[in-house]
Amino acid sequence: MKLVTADQMRAIEQSSVEAGVSLDELMENAGLAVAESVRDRWDTHNELFGKRIVVLVGPGNNGSDGLVAGRHLSKWGAKVTAALCAKRKTTDPKRELAESSGVEVVDATSDPRLDRMSKLLSTSDLVIDAVLGTGTSRPIDKSSTLASILFVVVESAAPVVAIDLPTGLNSDSGEFDIAGLPADETLMLGYAKLGAAIAPDSASLGDISVLDIRVPLELDSQITAELITEELALDLLPLRPPDGHKGTFGSTLILAGSKQYLGAVTMAIEAAVRSGNGLTFVATPDSAFRSIVGAVPEAMYTSLPTDSDGELLASTAASTALDLANRTTVVVAGPGIGTSPATAEFLKTFLSQVDEANPLVLDADALNILSGTHEWWTRIPNPAILTPHSGELGRLLSTSSEQIQSNRMDAVMEAAKKFDKVVILKGAATLIAAPDGRVNVSPWTNPGLAQGGSGDVLAGLLGGLLAQSPDELFEMASLAVFAHGYAADQARDEYGETGMRPTDVIQKLGHFYRDFAQ
Repeated sequence: MKLVTADQMRAIEQSSVEAGVSLDELMENAGLAVAESVRDRWDTHNELFGKRIVVLVGPGNNGSDGLVAGRHLSKWGAKVTAALCAKRKTTDPKRELAESSGVEVVDATSDPRLDRMSKLLSTSDLVIDAVLGTGTSRPIDKSSTLASILFVVVESAAPVVAIDLPTGLNSDSGEFDIAGLPADETLMLGYAKLGAAIAPDSASLGDISVLDIRVPLELDSQITAELITEELALDLLPLRPPDGHKGTFGSTLILAGSKQYLGAVTMAIEAAVRSGNGLTFVATPDSAFRSIVGAVPEAMYTSLPTDSDGELLASTAASTALDLANRTTVVVAGPGIGTSPATAEFLKTFLSQVDEANPLVLDADALNILSGTHEWWTRIPNPAILTPHSGELGRLLSTSSEQIQSNRMDAVMEAAKKFDKVVILKGAATLIAAPDGRVNVSPWTNPGLAQGGSGDVLAGLLGGLLAQSPDELFEMASLAVFAHGYAADQARDEYGETGMRPTDVIQKLGHFYRDFAQ
């Protein structure tokens, strides 16, 4: 599902005009589609008749969409009131048509105490938010009449349907203004909006639908952002030929673990084994090996030599890991490996000598080690996927976690282009960026994943999937994020988001394959 910014949607609308579909036609199509969707809420036995609907009308095209929707709903028997929340043009044909169809128009801006609005809302069955749509680009003035109107609507507790986007939600960043109007349902027009997909808190959007407004086909070729849907995930699944064997499905080498972090490596291994790959190899420091060997019986374990303090003997350990890498399809490096000087020397030695054709998954401490290495990306020509959270990406880009979070989309695209690697920026609505500018967005938002170990599971799963399709880094990164999120949702359904554990997510990976790989 394509995701558009406000500017991209305006460009598509302009291209529609050039293709012979006027803005007025698009507006009429949009208003009708909204009205039909609203009617469907009640229209099992003509239940729309007599319903009291308030349309909040803004100054621009979104307000016009609302007036068109109100016109149709009034014709179908609803009692519709259009409340003007801002000044509109003196010549306003959509208002005139609405009024001629029985819509009552009131000027909410001329009611300083909003007594009339409060009374109107107290008996309303539904509010349609047609104030700003994708037009929100700056904060709402908290002392403005609009802010007061929106507050009265919120206080009324009437159900709200937003046209395109709730007023107050930034169409590009997903940030929601504290003075905005949360929706119970959002009806996006023509295309899904990027801000809705990457919103830090999707609660303000309610249920989401995308309505067909008859935009001419093939006008979205410049759109590079996409929401990962079930259909896309199905298309990305590696093939499983009936005569396949363990060699068919590739092999994964996991370089992970340390004497301090034993769980990380085990979770990465378990997820890799659940991925459908043919073989999973593990190389871990001897200080960890003695505790975890055989914990996942399907994996094959190798001990990396350490000194009496449990620190890696960098040169010898790198030689052992390189021998294993020569026999495997993909290398996953980083989960729980630590950042001691010896570990850093081991990792840098390994990465400088590993076959350039070997795809890499660089996670956790591998990223922290690289962030302290001058222009590390120029020394790693391998195809690679980086899996940072905002703090790790901040270190890689020499900025703060807060700066990354303030514009996650720009940050992940910058990193992918700068490093010439696929980058997964983990978090609510995880983002996957390719160096060529493509970005996929996870549909999952699950606070239950906000605990140590979740990233280790994703890294192992990703390594196993990439082993099966080693030439499709962006695609397998997107599939891994989707499968991980799906399994996490299954774990949340069973245990709740507070009680779920990363190991529960691993167990539920089987549900993903049960439900999708049929």
